[in-house]
This record gives sequence, structure tokens and C-alpha cells, in this order.
Amino acid sequence: GRDLVWNLRHQRDNIWTHIGVTSPDQLRQRVAWAFSQLLVVAEGAIGGRDYTEMWLNFYDIFTRNAFGNYRDMLREISYHPLMAENLSFLRSKSAAYVWETDQKVSFADENFAREIMQLFSTGLIKLNVDGTPLLDEDGKTQLAYTNDEIMSFARLWTGFDWQQSRGNVEDAWGGNRIDPMKIHAPWRDKFPKTDMT
Repeated sequence: GRDLVWNLRHQRDNIWTHIGVTSPDQLRQRVAWAFSQLLVVAEGAIGGRDYTEMWLNFYDIFTRNAFGNYRDMLREISYHPLMAENLSFLRSKSAAYVWETDQKVSFADENFAREIMQLFSTGLIKLNVDGTPLLDEDGKTQLAYTNDEIMSFARLWTGFDWQQSRGNVEDAWGGNRIDPMKIHAPWRDKFPKTDMT
């Protein structure tokens, strides 16, 4: 429902707008905003979305890395609980773990593995240095990866879980959506991923 007392949903926007308009580092703010439009977390996919701190914490990744290395930015968003919750690899468990504990055949969640390759890094097709599609001998575009590679890459994203809650942040749900996630070793896929290049 509507939050008439605290108006928490607008608090986040008001803080962001104030910083974006009054900050002396306008170029950094604009670059950060551009990255936030590419490496998106869908608000509707996140529980407790009316809170402010977790969203500003996620946005700070773009501000901090606006003039830095894109790989560092990808690492930070990959360990951020909002991205994991949004793209469903939060608490993803390896096939071996699920078999050992529940005797069920399962596969690692492929959502983030697909998105990081398709949208955040390599794209769908191989490209020449000038950005034009790389063609095979028949004149067809070449795929940058296959579904087998996605399935293998998904195994990398098993075992991530929230850090322990702490009392100095907004927290009404019991999950820490501020600190980088921890890796819960028993859930991790323990087998080699030799096909990742």
C-alpha cells in the first residue's frame, strides 16, 4: 500500500536526485547513471523494495567505479545481494549438494550466467575489432557462447548467500542486502570448470 507517513519509496529518489544535481563531480554522476541503466536490478524482483539504503549502496558501485575498471564493477555487482536476488542465483546450490541432501537431480540456476554473458559482457555474437559481426565461412554470424557454456558458467554462481544481519542498517526481513555476499562452501559446485575461456 501507500506509505503516507514515511514515504520511503520517494526517499531513495530524493536522495539520488539531490546528489545528482548538487554534486561537484557531475561527470562521475552522469557516468554512474549510465552504468546503472545497463547493469539493472528490477525493483519488483526485490523484497523490501521500499527501503532506501540497499538501493543507494548498489548505486554507489557505479559511482565508485565510474572511471575505473569495468571488470571491478562487474565483480562488485556480482557479489551484491540485490543482483543475486534479482537474477535468482542467491542461495543457488550445486547439483552435488542437492543430490547429497535431497536425492534430487537438479541444475545450477542459469539466469545470472546467461545475463552476465549476454547483456553485461560478451554479447550474443562474436565481433571483429571494429565492432562488426564476425562471420564464418558461410557468411553467418558466430555465437559467442553455447548453452553448454552457460550451464557450466552457472556452476560458478552456486553457494552465494547473505551475510549475517547487522543492526546498523535498514533490515526488516532478516537478510543483509548491504554487504557483499558470502560463499557457503557446502553449496558450491566443487568440480572443475575447464571449458570457461
